[in-house]
Amino acid sequence: MQPVIEHRPVSTPALRVRQVDPTTDPRWAAFVASHPNGLAFHHPAWLATLADTFNFAPVHLACEDEHGALHGVLPLFYRRGLLRGRQLWSLPYTPIAGPLARSRAAVGALVHAAAELAGATAGQRLQIHSELPDLAVNDVPFLRVDWYPNYVIDLPDRSEALRFSKSRRRGIAKAVRAGVRVRDAERVTDVHAWYDLYVQTLRRLGHPPLPLSLFEAAWTHMRSQGLLRLLLAERSAGGRTELLAGAVLLHGSTTVTDQFAADRVDARQYHPSDLILGQAINQAWEAGYRRYDLGSAAPDQTGLQQFKEVWGARARPLFRYFHPPTDWGTRLSSPRSRTRGQARLAAACWRRLPPAATRPLGRWIHRYL
Repeated sequence: MQPVIEHRPVSTPALRVRQVDPTTDPRWAAFVASHPNGLAFHHPAWLATLADTFNFAPVHLACEDEHGALHGVLPLFYRRGLLRGRQLWSLPYTPIAGPLARSRAAVGALVHAAAELAGATAGQRLQIHSELPDLAVNDVPFLRVDWYPNYVIDLPDRSEALRFSKSRRRGIAKAVRAGVRVRDAERVTDVHAWYDLYVQTLRRLGHPPLPLSLFEAAWTHMRSQGLLRLLLAERSAGGRTELLAGAVLLHGSTTVTDQFAADRVDARQYHPSDLILGQAINQAWEAGYRRYDLGSAAPDQTGLQQFKEVWGARARPLFRYFHPPTDWGTRLSSPRSRTRGQARLAAACWRRLPPAATRPLGRWIHRYL
């Protein structure tokens, strides 16, 4: 049995934090499904996906009372990179994770336990990605960095109509007239075809792609549980069917996250992404989801911000928390920092790489840097 860390906040039930295996402890998945802010990224299936892909050591924490009922969870992985050093991270390659809890006391207990674990190894940092505006615990100081905002559509109740803007309706109509059709991926070969588009899209943006093995693992762990869909936009022409765009959708308790979208630049006149988004948002609303998450956009990505806003998304703050509170996190986020300047140079170089080189290099970068 893992060691237990006891916490007894004033006027709250006795709470303790212990390490658990979410893939074998059924309480974890049930807690995420029942929490209004439970995301696919908190689910054991996503944690298994990361573990299978990167072989990071898991240190997942659960906060429970004396009767064994969960009050909160905090997924964490140990990761050591050539540039990032040693980190206890919630979570690598995940935009939002952090503590998911039913009380402030449970958040505090989880964060305190994570800080103790991080501090057990010299030079190790704790990094948490969260929507929570304050993770402060009395004896655990954090540096909070305002990250790129997340763009989220608040879906109306089923008793209200779902409406798109005139420009979005026009884009959807153009796609339909052009013969574009959207379907759910049915087999792993569909994932491979979409991944080619994803690599091309990330190359245009100047970012290294996540490895194909991540999406293969997600397909294996998440699709069978209804947590993942891959929507593909196709068009038949000249006796053959062409893939124009695709998007991976991840399903939480009340939120659908549209995190990995890809398209062909030379097919944008057919508006395949409009058709995918229109269909995905409508289906999320029909299924009773309350939020559709379109992901983040950097301050200088005004075109991307406007695209998300036209769909009705509004910016919501995201935060990065670093313990101990050194200036390392600030350097990462400052627009004029040397780190950001190096990142812009790296992005420019990445766009000039031969396409065949981006896959293995992207896999190496995400695994070791």
